[in-house]
Amino acid sequence: MVSIQTDEKCCKMKSINGYCPKPLESASDYLSKKWTISIIITIGNFGKLRFNELLNRLESATAKILSDRLKELEKEGIIQRKHYKEVPPKVEYALTYKGRKLKESLRPLIYWAENKKN
Repeated sequence: MVSIQTDEKCCKMKSINGYCPKPLESASDYLSKKWTISIIITIGNFGKLRFNELLNRLESATAKILSDRLKELEKEGIIQRKHYKEVPPKVEYALTYKGRKLKESLRPLIYWAENKKN
């Protein structure tokens, strides 16, 4: 027996066997910010990267936008920033568990985008 929710939190776009797109739409708003997906994938591909290493791998990204996105991703718990107490200062960025799960979730979408012409 299938129960049908009648409360106001019920997604009106979802059929009995379907999915509600609302969570994906809010994630899409966040991920669609310029360089966000590229930062997540690039850090995930290399494990850990310093700021300038990451900036050099992102073609045409500016230091300001990279800095802004890294702060947002850290606030969301997607990346972690590790500061080493040495001279000169050393900072590395890596994906958190949440970030690694997000990267793995993006893989099918990247695969689909690479092969959509076929």
